[in-house]
Amino acid sequence: METLNSFGISLISFLFVLGVLIFVHEFGHYAVAKLLKIRVDVFSLGFGKRLAGFKRGDTDYRLSLIPLGGYVKMAGENPDEELSGADDEFLSRPKSHRFAVVIAGPLMNLGLAVLFLAAFFAAGVPQLAYRSGPPLIGAVEPDSVAAQAGIVAGDRVVAIDGEATPSWEDLEFKIQTNPDIPLRFQIDREGREINLEVKPRVREGFGAGFIGITPFVPYKVQRVDPGSAAEEAGLRGGDEIVSLKTAQGTFSGFHQIRQVVIAADSQPLTFDIRRDGEIFEKSITPHTTEEGPRIGAYVDYEVKTKQYGMVEALRESVAKNVQLAELTFVTVGRIITGRASIKNMSGPIDIARFSGMAASEGWAVLISFMALVSLQLGLLNLLPIPILDGGVIALMAVEAVMRRDLSIRVKERLVQIGFLFLVALMCVVIFNDINKSLSFF
Repeated sequence: METLNSFGISLISFLFVLGVLIFVHEFGHYAVAKLLKIRVDVFSLGFGKRLAGFKRGDTDYRLSLIPLGGYVKMAGENPDEELSGADDEFLSRPKSHRFAVVIAGPLMNLGLAVLFLAAFFAAGVPQLAYRSGPPLIGAVEPDSVAAQAGIVAGDRVVAIDGEATPSWEDLEFKIQTNPDIPLRFQIDREGREINLEVKPRVREGFGAGFIGITPFVPYKVQRVDPGSAAEEAGLRGGDEIVSLKTAQGTFSGFHQIRQVVIAADSQPLTFDIRRDGEIFEKSITPHTTEEGPRIGAYVDYEVKTKQYGMVEALRESVAKNVQLAELTFVTVGRIITGRASIKNMSGPIDIARFSGMAASEGWAVLISFMALVSLQLGLLNLLPIPILDGGVIALMAVEAVMRRDLSIRVKERLVQIGFLFLVALMCVVIFNDINKSLSFF
């Protein structure tokens, strides 16, 4: 029953998310066409057979069978139609008018992404405190890129390639967007400046770079497991594990202490605990669990909610969308050049699953998810692939340079190639989605 409920929520959320984004995209084409007095014959949400709708003026407004897109059909839009040369036909208009109609759809999606994310920021953004804090490294994975480069726990990354990294979020973004590219890290280590070269690896399944570091997070105890080593030692929620002392040295922060506990293999360990402003020493022997040695004390990740004014929210939204667009282009470029797997791409099944998950978290999270999908939809449609808006724009640019229109036969072939490419791409991403969904369940 729970699986059926989850499926139902995902399906309804998916239809809502896709319906809104497709409507906004097609409305962009429709509104500019109407503004320029180009006749619109059909405004459809969905492809294929007409299910319902109504006709007003020259336009048939309809819902169609396949909800994975939509279209606006304008008079005289296709070169193989019998054109009368009337002023309300699309191809009778100057290229500037046609460009305005075509570009309007993707621009509406990009604009919606900015507005939705601005609304999310204005409503108040809950964020893990360490993400907006200084990029202080809490632990380094053994044999990772960071470890091989000489980065150690306690280092603070001041800049990468001369660009300042004031927060952990800035550091993370710089690493994620530069997989397989050597980066020059400027590090502050106990007051000394150290410069290291680090080449992020590609994280399988994401296409983004990573180097094997985790942030410094104070080990404030949220709760302890019943029957755990922490409970036996008398730890309780609200305590802070300040440090862990071993023969190898003193370790602090959740991630570094966790590494030492796992490596200790159930040997007694000495911890400094802060409670009500006082620090005392406690010996705790980790219990062996299915996940390995654990003390059973869960860290309390501090969450801060930052609320922005409208102007600041809009500015922050634009900056975040630019960052996400940059990451998208980097990932697409890596897929095209074969440096990243096409498995990183998601399709309708993944969108449906994430739509349901976002909806279950509330309207704020759903709106932020819709902003992300709207951005991706706008960028995808700008790619110079025949049949997409970007392909039409590229074709108009070629014809403008040539100072003549390409033949109908050439245009038909380009559309056929673009259609086959998109069908093949859709098959691949749906196959990826099915594989990921099976793993998820």
